Amino acid sequence: MDQNENTIYVLSGYAKCATANNSKYKLGNKHSIGLLTTDENYQDNINKHETFIKNLGWDSISFCMVEEVADINTLSNDVLISSFIRAKQNGQSLVVNDLPIIVH
Repeated sequence: MDQNENTIYVLSGYAKCATANNSKYKLGNKHSIGLLTTDENYQDNINKHETFIKNLGWDSISFCMVEEVADINTLSNDVLISSFIRAKQNGQSLVVNDLPIIVH
């Protein structure tokens, strides 16, 4: 199997909760996020990825770092492992840190 077929690109950054009726996150709070995608051309398709995140109720999206993960066994966090699996199945998956960076 080709190495690229196993690679997940993890775009890490921040986003602001834009959904007032979100029971888990408070409107206006900023959270760290991770977008896991199989899209090798993620830079060219960044608008598509931002639209995906906005449709989930987030805005003011900023990515700071990208990592490549080819082996699920290198992940030790259960949330990242399940997100890795979802990304492999669906092409992308969003992880949001429950603790806000800025509390209003």
